[in-house]
Amino acid sequence: MPVSGHVPLVASRARMSTELPDSLAALHVPGTTCVVRIAVHRAALEPPAITEVRDIAPAAVIEATFSIVAQESSVPPLALREVIENLIHADFRDALITVLDGGRTVRVSDRGPGIADPRRAMEPGYTSADESIRAVVRGCGSGLALASGLVAAEGGLLEIEENLGGGTVVTITVDAPPAPEPAGEAGQPNDVQRSLLALLLEMAPAHPETMARELGLPLGEVGRELVMLEHRGLVVRFADGGRVLTERGAAIVATLF
Repeated sequence: MPVSGHVPLVASRARMSTELPDSLAALHVPGTTCVVRIAVHRAALEPPAITEVRDIAPAAVIEATFSIVAQESSVPPLALREVIENLIHADFRDALITVLDGGRTVRVSDRGPGIADPRRAMEPGYTSADESIRAVVRGCGSGLALASGLVAAEGGLLEIEENLGGGTVVTITVDAPPAPEPAGEAGQPNDVQRSLLALLLEMAPAHPETMARELGLPLGEVGRELVMLEHRGLVVRFADGGRVLTERGAAIVATLF
């Protein structure tokens, strides 16, 4: 569904680097509006449809951006989420997400401080996340490694390059939409996922912001857990960001309580 215009949301400032000099700490300005531009190319000889997501809180900017791009892309949702979350390390500076090839290619670029060692950035455990970043994302150095593994499992490729004039470009390319996780191949939902499933049984369709408020949880955490439930085929997302249980999800809820 074509999306264009401005989407008011939330974001703060941070940085996209595995090694961040102290002099860059001043980049973070609490309360400053952050902007992510989304360009969806639907035809080779036509200009892209442009959407801007902007606000002052990072979790909501990430959530809105993910919701829009996921509707346009066949990239594994959890991998897409991890790469979009990584924009917080770039302080959302000149953040641009480009969707190409009918959604099979997603390019996420910024003009942050860049990634000093792209190879290490793809290994778990290397991170520049400080306390303010960990309030929004996990910040444990697993995001790009997880995204790369998920994309590779679908026969795709994740590449990290230096942007023109500084910053980082992460490109994900896949050949086909990911299949839902087969029944019986995953463990039981964790505590947060159980709470989300139960809440959706009562009040679906529900949006992440509503669920976060009802459960008293950070929006970023709720968003990540919902993506994992979608990946497992337990929850589906509507175009407006609302979520409902699948038949399989409802059946699992019945066994949890």
